[in-house]
Amino acid sequence: MEDFLNNVYLGRNDAWRYVMTVFMSFVASNVGAGLILGVIIAAVLLLKGGVGALGDLSSFSGPTLLIMVAIGFSASMFFLYVGLKFIHQRDFISAVNSRGYLDWRRILRGAGTWFLIVGVLDLVSVLADPSGVRFNFGSGFWWLLILSILAFPVQASFEEIFFRGYLMQGIWSVIKRPVPLIIINSAIFSVLHWWNGATLSMSLSITVSTFIIGLVLALVTLADDGVEMAMGVHIANNLYVSVIHSSPDAGLGNLPSLMVSPSDPYTAPLTLLLASAILVLILFRGRYQDLGRIFR
Repeated sequence: MEDFLNNVYLGRNDAWRYVMTVFMSFVASNVGAGLILGVIIAAVLLLKGGVGALGDLSSFSGPTLLIMVAIGFSASMFFLYVGLKFIHQRDFISAVNSRGYLDWRRILRGAGTWFLIVGVLDLVSVLADPSGVRFNFGSGFWWLLILSILAFPVQASFEEIFFRGYLMQGIWSVIKRPVPLIIINSAIFSVLHWWNGATLSMSLSITVSTFIIGLVLALVTLADDGVEMAMGVHIANNLYVSVIHSSPDAGLGNLPSLMVSPSDPYTAPLTLLLASAILVLILFRGRYQDLGRIFR
């Protein structure tokens, strides 16, 4: 645990370096991506129907957001790399793990385990009450699959490297207590997801759920001395809730997923708690001492 967190001391940690890196990674990158995407959409609409077509953006909502995710988070990853390499003057891999190389097997293990857990729990839920579920398998699904594969691995990887790597290491340099570190990191992560909900109850549910998953991913990161398994879990989760089973009132709106149903803001956090407990038990089977080290 401490090997990974102490990577923060491999570089320079003045406050202004964090301000600049955060600004570039979130603000500058997303403004630039928004401008690029705006130009692309305007050009397509003008070619299709002239100036009057600019007023009709309804058909672009889902694809537009996914393209925005792909462009925006690719830029964010680039600027995070620049910030770590040239502003903090340390290697990018130091925010990923303490091993010095990217372990793809850990990413695949995290992704496969979470996808299996969520898939089984979701199947049980659908079989118990299929009334609210709409099944769909049209041509739009393949576009959704392609765009999701392009967008979410980059988006989820950036968020894990930033929140569970860069930011958690930065907080560690100030607060050298693992439990408060995990709670503060997860709270910041969850608050930034408040706007993903279409209603107040959904925003609350998403924020609580994101706090729970943030706690689990921080725990996994510290116990494994790196963010790879957390990256895999995050990627699999985002692919599942967009491609396999989506909800119109959560995040990306109407998507041509395999299954579509309204979200239940009250049971979602409870299901996530169960899934998270199973995840930790499976990922650290035979390695529970690694989890215990965090709380010593």
